[in-house]
Amino acid sequence: MYKILFKIAVIILLPFCIQLWANSKNEKRLVQDIAIEYTDTNMFITDENIRRTIFKDPQAPHSLGFLRINEIEEALDNNNMIEKAEVFYTIDGILSATIKQRDPIARVYEDKEAYYMDSKGKKMPLSSVFSARVPLVRGHSSKYWDTTFLLMTFIKEDKWLRENITEVQVLPNGEYSFLMRVPHFKVFFGKFENEHLKIANLKAFYKQLEKTDALDNYSSVSLKYKNQVICKQ
Repeated sequence: MYKILFKIAVIILLPFCIQLWANSKNEKRLVQDIAIEYTDTNMFITDENIRRTIFKDPQAPHSLGFLRINEIEEALDNNNMIEKAEVFYTIDGILSATIKQRDPIARVYEDKEAYYMDSKGKKMPLSSVFSARVPLVRGHSSKYWDTTFLLMTFIKEDKWLRENITEVQVLPNGEYSFLMRVPHFKVFFGKFENEHLKIANLKAFYKQLEKTDALDNYSSVSLKYKNQVICKQ
């Protein structure tokens, strides 16, 4: 009977003892390095900024046993440039941080303010160390924020639009116009409706005139009216 009770006690207490032993070892083990990995190629934030978010003094010794991983992740997530951070440490003392940065889809200029619109439809501050290559948005974007977000998402998801539209104007009545990269002319898009048909007409217009090198002969094109492309020289 005593042998059975002893075995049960060992089964119950052994994992607990092992955990205590591991914790005591970790308290003595120091962080050897901070490894930072990014999930994208944008660099809105620097490695040094991340290290100083994790530790106020990255050069000072830090014990693995006293790390609060959840608190470190929360501090990183609160950074305006970071969407999500995952942090863990290895038995050899490497503290690893995987950083997913926010994804801007437009740079907004309105009322002397400048900021990004990100892929979640939220305002994102500009970075002092990196500038995203995204279309400019000017005009009444705040008034028509939700519709403008849908439009900018639509542009981002279309490779041809992404490469050719340099600026979007939000007009007071909620209509939109674009400035194209080549040639430098204006597209009157109208309201954000029938967008697939409008862009199909614009692409067909480009394709037709590219054959004759006549794109430079036009200053603007209107897609406001259904099944019509109205050009102005």
